[in-house]
Amino acid sequence: MISSAVANAKWLGFYQGEAMWWIRESSSSIEVLMRRAAALSAALLCACQAPSPETNVDVVAAEQARPIRVITSGGFTAAFDILAPIFEQATGIEIITAHGSSMGGGPSSMPVRLAQGEAADLLIFNDQAFDDLSAAGYLKPDTRVDLGESVIGMSVRSGAPKPDIGTREAFIETLLAAESIGYSASVSGTYLSTVGFPALGVWEQIEPKTKRIVTERVASAVARGEVEIGFQAVSEILAIEGADFVGLIPEEIQQVSTFLVVVAERTDNLEGAGKLIDFLSSPAVAGIIESTGLRPAVRGSVASVPGQAGAVKVITSGGFTAAFNILGPIYQQATGVQVTTEYGSSMGGGPESIATRLARGETADILIMNRPPLDDLAAGGTIRPDTRVDLGRSLIGMAVRSGAPKPDISSREALIETLLAAESIGYSASVSGTRLSTEVFPSLGIWEQIEPKTKRIVTERVASVVARGEVEIGFQQISAILPIEGADFAGTIPDELQEIAFFSAGIMQDAANLENAQRLVEFLSSAAAAPVIESTGLTPVIAAWTP
Repeated sequence: MISSAVANAKWLGFYQGEAMWWIRESSSSIEVLMRRAAALSAALLCACQAPSPETNVDVVAAEQARPIRVITSGGFTAAFDILAPIFEQATGIEIITAHGSSMGGGPSSMPVRLAQGEAADLLIFNDQAFDDLSAAGYLKPDTRVDLGESVIGMSVRSGAPKPDIGTREAFIETLLAAESIGYSASVSGTYLSTVGFPALGVWEQIEPKTKRIVTERVASAVARGEVEIGFQAVSEILAIEGADFVGLIPEEIQQVSTFLVVVAERTDNLEGAGKLIDFLSSPAVAGIIESTGLRPAVRGSVASVPGQAGAVKVITSGGFTAAFNILGPIYQQATGVQVTTEYGSSMGGGPESIATRLARGETADILIMNRPPLDDLAAGGTIRPDTRVDLGRSLIGMAVRSGAPKPDISSREALIETLLAAESIGYSASVSGTRLSTEVFPSLGIWEQIEPKTKRIVTERVASVVARGEVEIGFQQISAILPIEGADFAGTIPDELQEIAFFSAGIMQDAANLENAQRLVEFLSSAAAAPVIESTGLTPVIAAWTP
């Protein structure tokens, strides 16, 4: 069954191009999902990099381009660990990453690395170190671009009580009661030990039980039990397994830090560094940056690429829409290839369904839809059979209006009770709704009783109708529920009634841009795209591309 993290994943992204800003109250869900995404990205970092047999000369040339060497500080590491593989997969350009704190004298800190002559093309760090690093001659200062803002939070060991730190008084009480306190050796820790804690008037009392964490994340020391509570930038807490994010320190002593990217003075790959800066600072990736606990410095919609040769047109069905609305703009930003997107259901006779679009002569390069109707199109000659690739698996879930009670549907009996009690029920006109109305609901023995109060939703997401209050409960794939504002995900139907739906991509027989279509499908089915797909409520299916 899908985790609560995915159930609350609306915060991640760019549904219809709009990011949902700043840290949400469901912080425990954020940290779990972010860890899953980062872990999956890291574990599969080198997977799926080989080009397909059809890869064109331009891609091969890109893959043979010089790598981009990056040193990044901890505050941006979680975001970079997701974005770097995406950039590599989309462009074929290798990124070599090293890590070091923005400040301090530790052996892995950025100042020490650079002083020892370590080479780099790009540096990502806290802006409080900018003047010193610039004065030392390590930077090309006019290439600076701000990426995101960070604030300081507190962590405790997973499962431990989460003390109140919401007010100055509560924060002081928590500091005095703690047996041990950790803070970082970089910017946030320097601020707390020299400004923040002294401003509270308790520094002399707590200093003997504090520990400055030099060579690792503070939350890692918290997770091992070496300190009871720890403080660091939120983006450096969320990724650590075994530590829980408690909350932000009080606003009156909060410090907002800016993370920036800048070209290193000794770069030997200025062109590649510039491309990566453009990618990291684009609106296309802001949702991913936000998901790691930072506030993106750039807002707005992704710019189109007018007149770009080799543009790719995609028609995607609802179940994969949330993922593609993040991945499509990211791919466009990284490669410069324009991606045009249209939407339609996998099945049904609605005017915007994929079948209806094709029947009236509409064309595309790629179709993304439920696997059975895609297979039918391949059998009929519309889709190239050897291009079909599964992208993600989805389960059927239930939506209620935001704030409404969430009825129990975890068992067959509970689902029957919920269906009988509901005043109205919505289901989709596509694959999940067809299965529900022809198999699942009839198998419960109550179809005749509930059919008069059901509504088949043809032209929009079921959760959108739920959000407006036109039906009390609605059923569709989870990935089609999560992005809808005004609707809450209530749970999945019981396992014995589920049928896992595969969303797959296929290239049309008459695709106008076959090579770029192949590259985009390869990207969507790669390990690099998997964390984004997972965040939208789908289980990624990673293709094993071989030369």
